[in-house]
Amino acid sequence: MARPPKPERKTELLDQIVEYLLDKTFASLSFRTLADGLGISSYVLVYHFGNREELINEIVRHIEARHDAMKPENPEDLTPEGFREWLREGWNWLLIDRNRNLQRLEFEAAVQDPVSPAPRGSATRKFAFWHSFITDWLVAQGVPRERADPAARVFTSSLYGLQYDYVLNNDRAAVEQAVDLSLDLFLQSLETSLQRGR
Repeated sequence: MARPPKPERKTELLDQIVEYLLDKTFASLSFRTLADGLGISSYVLVYHFGNREELINEIVRHIEARHDAMKPENPEDLTPEGFREWLREGWNWLLIDRNRNLQRLEFEAAVQDPVSPAPRGSATRKFAFWHSFITDWLVAQGVPRERADPAARVFTSSLYGLQYDYVLNNDRAAVEQAVDLSLDLFLQSLETSLQRGR
């Protein structure tokens, strides 16, 4: 009977695989090229991941998990100034070169998902989480849910767009300025909306 894979070895392998992929694409990934790049047998990869599709699924989950530490417990706990600080801190982290490359891999996986025979759905769930989080934060600030939901979608989509901008153009200063402007406009809109009572 075959021994079950050790979870700690799988995590260790995923860390090595992610580092290897920082300057590569999923499209070029095969067990053979990956095994050669890591200096291991392709049988090790088959043993831990089964097939290429499951390998990519595990890599994407591993990459996406890096965001988990950024998620505050409750949106209600953030004041508008706390929201600004939390978002800026997250952006400073996202703009690290390594995270830019990981975001590129996330985008690559996400755009292939809609046409995949077995979609992961993780990119959709991740967007839904952030959209819901910001909606709940706006509601906690006093914005009616029917107004908060589309406002949160616009803001979430603009942040995703700015991540895409950074992946494509690698212009950190320009993206930081755009994030600050987007955040200023979002919070000003919140303040105006609350003053008008809607």
